[in-house]
Amino acid sequence: MDKSLITLSIEEFGFALASLGADDVAAGLLKPMYGELKENEWELVLRAASHSLLSKGLIVRMEENEIEFVPELLDMLVHFAKSRSMLRGYTDWDGQEKVLTIHKGTESGDPYLYHLSIDQRIHLFTWTEPSEWEEELYRLYVGQARTLPLDTSSRFQLPESQWSQLTENPSLENADRLINEWSVNAADKDLIVSWCADFQASGRSLDNLSIMNYSQEELPAAESILLLLHTDNHFWSVYDAPQESDAETLITIERTGENSLRNQLQGMIKQFANQ
Repeated sequence: MDKSLITLSIEEFGFALASLGADDVAAGLLKPMYGELKENEWELVLRAASHSLLSKGLIVRMEENEIEFVPELLDMLVHFAKSRSMLRGYTDWDGQEKVLTIHKGTESGDPYLYHLSIDQRIHLFTWTEPSEWEEELYRLYVGQARTLPLDTSSRFQLPESQWSQLTENPSLENADRLINEWSVNAADKDLIVSWCADFQASGRSLDNLSIMNYSQEELPAAESILLLLHTDNHFWSVYDAPQESDAETLITIERTGENSLRNQLQGMIKQFANQ
């Protein structure tokens, strides 16, 4: 990205949020890392963070009851705190937990804020636009140097109730039993067995991409979600198929290459940008 990039530690980010009055958000950020600390211990953590921000030149003035951040950081923090809609990608496939969140502004014409968290400890911020998101998300999930076959796609579909049975116990023995009960055709049988083997090998861990919106609740709700599973040579993607309102939800499980994965990312990006 050919834009200014601001990098904060989790402590610096927490201090900055608390300084703007977002104490609950700051506490939610820091407590998973530090646990329950005494008041004087929190003061030491935050004091160290303030000195670090000063040394980076991100605080231009700090007095006892007033802190002035550089304008660009202040704009990013205010945008982060006010945003009610976001596109959020999560992955931990390469040994690092990475969360990429695109925060939408509250006014028409507002820029989008890019926020990448690495193992919760490092937070990177910059401004971004929709044309950049496909490649950013693709590389988040696939990695910088890795490639996928361009055009491979095969899928099967299950009602949500059957999907739940399969994921609760994805052992091959249980999969074979369920396949026989459901009278699955031969092509779908092979895909289901392959999915179960890959899901088991992953430790039953899935990455995800979701559109999150706040309403009146304290926590955002997922409006749409795409689940992703890595293998050495391809991805599995899992998503709801369009259905009549009174029909049971139908789950699509698709083995994808690069083209299909990019198309699915584009669909989520378009839905988020146009809402």
